[in-house]
This record gives sequence, structure tokens and C-alpha cells, in this order.
Amino acid sequence: MNKVIDRLGGKSHILKTAYMLFALLGLMSVSASFILGFRFDPAAPAGNVLYNIELYVVFIAVHIVMTMPAFKRIVYRDPAGTPAERRIYVAVSVITWLAVYWLHKPVPGFGVWAGPGWMVFLGLCGILLALVAFFEFATIERLCMLVAVPGYELSHTTGMESPLMTEGSYAQVRHPMYRAFFYLAASSLIMHPNTGQLLFALMVWLSFIVFIPFEERQLVKARGAQYLEYRARVPYRVFRGIW
Repeated sequence: MNKVIDRLGGKSHILKTAYMLFALLGLMSVSASFILGFRFDPAAPAGNVLYNIELYVVFIAVHIVMTMPAFKRIVYRDPAGTPAERRIYVAVSVITWLAVYWLHKPVPGFGVWAGPGWMVFLGLCGILLALVAFFEFATIERLCMLVAVPGYELSHTTGMESPLMTEGSYAQVRHPMYRAFFYLAASSLIMHPNTGQLLFALMVWLSFIVFIPFEERQLVKARGAQYLEYRARVPYRVFRGIW
């Protein structure tokens, strides 16, 4: 009996480690995609632009639906979500993003695949700085909490299951992680100054602009006065003095 328990425990540890590696590497996949660049070919057919937009819309639609309390209530019977729900969400997000990057087609238009060496160097420095800002809170332990690795507490929930982030960059704007990704996408355009990179940067920026008000409505509904007070204290969502 003890041998059976030991075997089950060993398999559990292997699965936990496998998920942790998958989730943490997947967390970096979007940034890696912008660093490597998106496909660009001046001679590509114009229809590729529409194809890439449709591909990205499918990705972001799945992403948004899975964050909706109504979806969580129907599928998981808990509108607040659970660690298991977070793990499924992370897995689906990683797989669908990798599909977008693998399946997207070259975009026609202007530009070059990569700028001169000094532009690539400058753009990469900007991306690395944006990543530091994006993961300001991060240690490996906190990243494991973010992606709901078994054995770690769940963080960054909409509801009261986890503390509301209000310190550091969160005392300046309400969504500093999204702000960092705005900067990351902009820096990638210095590395890859072409319409392919521009198209994906614009789509990511637009999806944040659409998603943030939706996310905040959920936060107000879930946290009530706590979030309303925070919103009054920190009036800007992403860029101070602008929005």
C-alpha cells in the first residue's frame, strides 16, 4: 500500500512540475513572439491581413469568454473561479496563442524584417525594460501563484479570494502590467519596423483598450466599495494624465 501511495505521489510531483514549466514558459511566449517578430512580405496577398485579424479575434474572443463570471458559473459552478479553472484558462491561452503565432501569414506593406543593428539593440533594451515593469511583482513563487501551480495560493483574482494590488506601480495606474505590454509592443516595432509587426501591435493594444473596461466592471461587481475607493484614488487606467 505504501508503495502505491509513493508512486501516486511521485506522479503527482511530475505532473505539477510539468504544468509549472508549461505555464511559466507559456507566460513568456507572447513576449518571445514580439521579440522574434511577425511574418512580413511586401509581395504577400492583401487577404493575409484579414486572415490574421480573424485569427487573432478568435484567440481574444476565447480569452474574454473564459474570464466571464457567467461562463465560470456554467462550466465550473463558481463565478469567482478556482485554481483548476485558472489552470485550464492558462493552458487554453498558451495553446491558442502558440497557434496564432504558428498559423499567422506574412503581412504585405512597407518596412523591413529587422532594422539596422543599433535599432534592434535599442528595441531589445526597450522590450527587456518593459518585461521588468510587467513582472514588477514577480518571483518564481508569485508567478506560480499567478498561473495556479498546484500547492500555491491563487493570486490576481477578480474577487476577494486574493488581495487587491494597490501598491508600487498600482498606486500610479490601475493596470501597470498592461501598460508595460503597450511599451513592449512599441519597442518591438523598433526591432521590426514593418507592417506585420505593426498589425499585431495594434491588435494587442486594441484588445487591451476593449478588455480593460470589461475587466473593471467585473472588479466593481466582485469587490464593490473596495474597488470603487481604489478607482477614485487612482483615476487612470494605463497612462497617467491620458487614460
